[in-house]
Amino acid sequence: MDVRKSFVDAGYITVGLGVMGFQQAQVRRRQLQQRASDAGTCVVTRVRGLQDQVQTQGRALDARARDAKQRAEGAVNETVTRAHGLASEVTARVEPVFVQVQSTAAELPERVAQAIEPVAARVRERMNSAA
Repeated sequence: MDVRKSFVDAGYITVGLGVMGFQQAQVRRRQLQQRASDAGTCVVTRVRGLQDQVQTQGRALDARARDAKQRAEGAVNETVTRAHGLASEVTARVEPVFVQVQSTAAELPERVAQAIEPVAARVRERMNSAA
């Protein structure tokens, strides 16, 4: 056996195994890069999908809020209009009664004086006759 040939063959085998190991490491690195890229793409796709859902729901909620605001404003305006109408109606009904009560109250002292005058005259007569 030739020792020199055995060392050279062993050297070639060692270099060959090193090259194969390096190539295997490169293949695995590329596979890992691809997996990482795929995972990143998947995450980005999901995030964009969620963003779209959030935006869609946000727009829907905004529209519902605007609609609710308009309905509330309409209800307030209708209530105010009805309140003004009711106030006008109450005023229209109460004012004539108020005027009538006021005129009756103004005549009351005169009527009381007229009603008391005959009684006062009798009292004066009796006081004069008793004296």
